[in-house]
Amino acid sequence: MGLNFRRSIRICKGLRINFGKTGTSISFGSRGLHHTIHSSGKRTTSAVIKGTGLHYTSTSSSGKGKSYRERNSFSTMNKTKQQAYAEKTKRLDYVRNYEMVNDYNDFINQIQTIHTKCSEPIDWISLKNKPEPFNRLYPGPLEEEAQKVLENVKPSLIGRFLPSFEKNRMQKFFDDVKEAKDKDYQVYSDWENLKKLANQVLSGDIESYFYVVTEMSPFDDILDFGSDFNIGTDCPDFIEVEFYAKTNKVVPNHVVSITKTGKLSSKKMTKTMYHDIAQDYICSCTLRVAREIFALLPVNNIIIHVIDMVSCDLGDECYDTVLSVHFQREQFEKIDFELIDASDTIEYFYCNMDFKKTQGLKPVSRIVFKNHIGG
Repeated sequence: MGLNFRRSIRICKGLRINFGKTGTSISFGSRGLHHTIHSSGKRTTSAVIKGTGLHYTSTSSSGKGKSYRERNSFSTMNKTKQQAYAEKTKRLDYVRNYEMVNDYNDFINQIQTIHTKCSEPIDWISLKNKPEPFNRLYPGPLEEEAQKVLENVKPSLIGRFLPSFEKNRMQKFFDDVKEAKDKDYQVYSDWENLKKLANQVLSGDIESYFYVVTEMSPFDDILDFGSDFNIGTDCPDFIEVEFYAKTNKVVPNHVVSITKTGKLSSKKMTKTMYHDIAQDYICSCTLRVAREIFALLPVNNIIIHVIDMVSCDLGDECYDTVLSVHFQREQFEKIDFELIDASDTIEYFYCNMDFKKTQGLKPVSRIVFKNHIGG
């Protein structure tokens, strides 16, 4: 019995490149739905219906791996047709490989530019001063409109002969009035709740800060990569964030490219390249977190501590703080986030960051808000 060697490399979240004796393939998907594209052109889709034991597999192929009839047909082609067919297959393989490399490069760009997106800022002063939608002493606009429709309803011809039909018909109009009244109530209730929340936020109520962050979920994009956050404060003008970057689970350690012959290639990243991308990812996330908080809350100071895996003194790995930075709103809002380099921008602020090209980010001490502001 022969030995089969198979190597699988995780490129990034949900994407894996596999090397085998018969060629190269890309795998992606979740537990329930999984796709594999082989360099031969073979595509496999597997679906599992959770909790039922049922599964479905679909396989299609092109290029290599043809059936006997297709191979025999190819062998009977004249030389010109064979060359044209081979050229077409080569072009298809190149297109597939190009798309895989393009997806990989898009992912690298995505984790370096997380800071370019942000939620819309909340104008708490406008919400506080927003006038009531209508006077509660009178019916709301929707109820008033529905009531007018009810008052103008005329008996139907059929209703003269079928009283039950007419009763049901009229009941619908009464129901419309009630539904309109409920909608008006909801509009007014939303206005009251937003006005109350705006007053609490503007008065520096810390519990309302946490409520806003919880309801708005501003960090969902970053959480998709597997990162974690802790947020806290004991001062209305200051937010402190602890951010677990988990770089080793997000940043790929291989480079995917296309060779001169059009084949897919994967090579291990140099340490310098890996650490540069990791630093950009961490700094980009840090800027995004600060943008989201400044957009949601009327604070002027944010301190973010980034925790990541580092090498310890004894050679083991452990989690430690690799970046601590203090952002002030006035300076922060002058940034054009579409044009900046995340790692360079962080250094414009008061920060502790020790980066070595071949070693990456090293442990640093944390900035303390009260001490820094006092200085």
